[in-house]
Amino acid sequence: MANGTPEIADVVVIGAGIAGLTAAAVLARSGAHVTVVERHAVAGGCASFYQRAGYRFDVGATLVGGFGATGVHRRIFERFGVDVPAEPVEPAMVVHLPDATIVRYGDDRWPAERRRAFGADAEPFWRAQERVADLAWDFSSRFPMLPVDRAGIAGALGAFRPRQLALLPTLGRPLARLFGRAPSPRLRTFVDAQLLITAQTDADHADLAYGATALDLARAGTFHLAGGPAAIAAALARVVRRAGGRIAYRAGAEGIDLDGRGRVRAVRLADGRRIATPRAVAAIPLDDTAALLPGPAPFVRPRADGAARWGAFVAYVALPPGVVPDDVALHHQIVVDADRALGEGNTVFCSFSAAGEAGRARDGGRALTISTHTEVEAWERAFRDGTYAARKAEYAGRLCAALDRVVPGAWARARFVELATPHTFAAYTGRSHGLVGGVPQTPWTATLGAASHRSGIPGLLLAGDTVFPGQSTVGASLSGVAAARAAGAAW
Repeated sequence: MANGTPEIADVVVIGAGIAGLTAAAVLARSGAHVTVVERHAVAGGCASFYQRAGYRFDVGATLVGGFGATGVHRRIFERFGVDVPAEPVEPAMVVHLPDATIVRYGDDRWPAERRRAFGADAEPFWRAQERVADLAWDFSSRFPMLPVDRAGIAGALGAFRPRQLALLPTLGRPLARLFGRAPSPRLRTFVDAQLLITAQTDADHADLAYGATALDLARAGTFHLAGGPAAIAAALARVVRRAGGRIAYRAGAEGIDLDGRGRVRAVRLADGRRIATPRAVAAIPLDDTAALLPGPAPFVRPRADGAARWGAFVAYVALPPGVVPDDVALHHQIVVDADRALGEGNTVFCSFSAAGEAGRARDGGRALTISTHTEVEAWERAFRDGTYAARKAEYAGRLCAALDRVVPGAWARARFVELATPHTFAAYTGRSHGLVGGVPQTPWTATLGAASHRSGIPGLLLAGDTVFPGQSTVGASLSGVAAARAAGAAW
């Protein structure tokens, strides 16, 4: 409050991650008086950064898409009149399997590389995957508002073209249907590992259309941004402020007040302030949004697919100059044992800052973010029973061993290593249990089965990686656009 006067806004956006900032930017540019409330001191959420001793680390997201000719980020920033320099990355990544190393090119070298790695028998799978992905990318480029309801049917139909009818047979089916006869073990391991980082599940459980698109990330284009993925949030925050919006940091939401008819009337903050508003966009996970409401949340549904929800174990590694050769690719995925379950240090993803990149590592060194998927329940048990420190040490050892596949001895030569567990993510991002990456994209939770941006509560819209279309900075931005449009913004 200022001089005893309650704060008022046309729209309050909860969370200054990519989804919240996108929604706020679209709304502010449409003339709405927007206030964004963010519990942390910086924007970006799980696509943020932190600095330590001359090194700047990407907190979570390290692989950036959406800046190709028709990419979502590029189209959004073109609408905003903002230039976010993005340099293509080739190869997109290198995948280290136990019995092979596969270079994941995004250009015309990929067909030859995949034939070398998987043989001619796998070509029908890849051709089918690319056909589905082409249709899905084309559909998403027109910013569809899914899943369809009465209020959003016009937005969905506006993005539809007759050629998208070919996607109908994919509904309700897993990506594994594209394999046809039994795939080779190498192909199956590769696809499952790639889907884990892009769809949060494997081929048996990934929605066919979503999974085919997720496997297509390299072909759609991966990019390097000066400053890392946090540059997206920084650019969006500038758009919000220039359009007259306000971003309040260290201002976490504590509750959403409803009036007697069940409509949004205010957002309460942890510091005691109350912002009166008829509309709110909750750009945080669904479970965390539900915790802000005074009663049951109609948008929280029981899980029907049994898929795991993932947290992350991450090491932030400060490497001195001379440790990483300049010709080493920026992004790597490592599978340690093809016969073991994915995640938990058996599948690892690592990203290096670019050689000579200004502001990322002192004295010409390299900043490394290396992570593995991990189930959060085991970390909660370890925290309760006193084995938390030992578990951290064990998982650090697993990441160290995986990194040796890429740059032998790099971990031992690090200036320092800092570790983050699901508990760390819960503390810094406010996401309950430290769950990250969104919902596993199964036929029950993707596309028409996804959670809608419409909450069922008048005045409350939803955005972020737990609603349509799902994870990634691209998915977050699409959800933010949909929420803003449903809140009345022009697009």
